Amino acid sequence: MLSIAIRATIVLWALWAASNASACTISEDMEDSLPLNSVDIPNADRLRIADMVMAARQWPDTEIRGIVYAGGYVKEQHPKDIAQERAAVLKSYLVQLGVKERNVWIDTRVIKKPDIDDKGVATLNQISVTLVPICNGECERLCNDPHVTPNSKAIR
Repeated sequence: MLSIAIRATIVLWALWAASNASACTISEDMEDSLPLNSVDIPNADRLRIADMVMAARQWPDTEIRGIVYAGGYVKEQHPKDIAQERAAVLKSYLVQLGVKERNVWIDTRVIKKPDIDDKGVATLNQISVTLVPICNGECERLCNDPHVTPNSKAIR
């Protein structure tokens, strides 16, 4: 099973490819592990998500697409249900923060084995939120906008 970070990267790449050779990537991203069987989103994560939405609001003349990944670990009670509950909580929170409900995409999964982070530590990363711009036409104009900090920029 692909890690949430890899899945988010694939979605971002697909969005980028669909924009016909955009010169940069723009997103706000977070992921975290939760205590087993918990569907509560920690306050620290809520603050991170709120900061992400505030940063995304700086993208001029765009709407915000929220992409929510939520997983239930196979060793949790009813992992599919927990994944769906986590996704619903994250979606509700994004809507509270002003992201339009129709702009929130959800993907859930059952995590069969932990991911390994860059330091070699096993992690579950049961939740992940990515925000990307929705533009009228292409988003390439955002690449050189002083209000926007791209995640990456193509070298020409």
